[in-house]
Amino acid sequence: MKYLFIILAIVSLATVLSLLSFLPGKTPTKDEIAISVNGRDIARDAVALEGARRGYHAKEQSELYDTLIARELLIQEAERQAIHKEESFRKSLKEFYESSLIKILLDRKNEQLESKVGDEEIAGYLALTGKIVTFTRLDAIPKSHEDAEVAGGLTNTALFNDLATPMRMLLASLRPGQYAIHFDTGTERYAVRLDDIQPAPDPSAPQMDRQRLAAMFEDYKREQQMSQWLTDLKQKATITIHNGKE
Repeated sequence: MKYLFIILAIVSLATVLSLLSFLPGKTPTKDEIAISVNGRDIARDAVALEGARRGYHAKEQSELYDTLIARELLIQEAERQAIHKEESFRKSLKEFYESSLIKILLDRKNEQLESKVGDEEIAGYLALTGKIVTFTRLDAIPKSHEDAEVAGGLTNTALFNDLATPMRMLLASLRPGQYAIHFDTGTERYAVRLDDIQPAPDPSAPQMDRQRLAAMFEDYKREQQMSQWLTDLKQKATITIHNGKE
């Protein structure tokens, strides 16, 4: 899931929680205060949340307190130096805010993706393993299967096993004469037609484990659905690229 997880790696959940813990919350009541540092109060529920997040146990409570006190002292010193008023700090907050929005959006979208793999898909992949395949990247997306059969494009012949994983996943679902659309990085899509299948000179190609193959298909399907979704967002958007003139 190259594209999906590159985007998901923009910011980890741990980073989100860490930075949020620096932001001020509601003022705790006297009974809710666990620690006071230079008159600034840290609530008991904030201590408990931090302990749960970091995996502290009861016997490590003093270590947790030391961590929270040190962090609060550093925050106060940074504020004393007015770092929070600097432009670089505001830019960092903006970048974190935007990255967090993207992270949460993609997490939710990822949960909605369907990645069920059928036995026929695995069988199709295994049937092509060790074979010589001829396929064509069509010049345009065909409007029908009839158009696809006669459409021109860039034709390649290669050992199936030597192809990139996305291309193997795509061709495995096709029979000669059929085509499928591949979505690439959320901005491009193109059609690929399987033209021919021939035995390889060396028929002793190793067979893949079916469980591993199913996982590869799941990843491929999720990546394709995510890329298609991003492509749809771009097509619905109004985008203007302004070229500045000196």
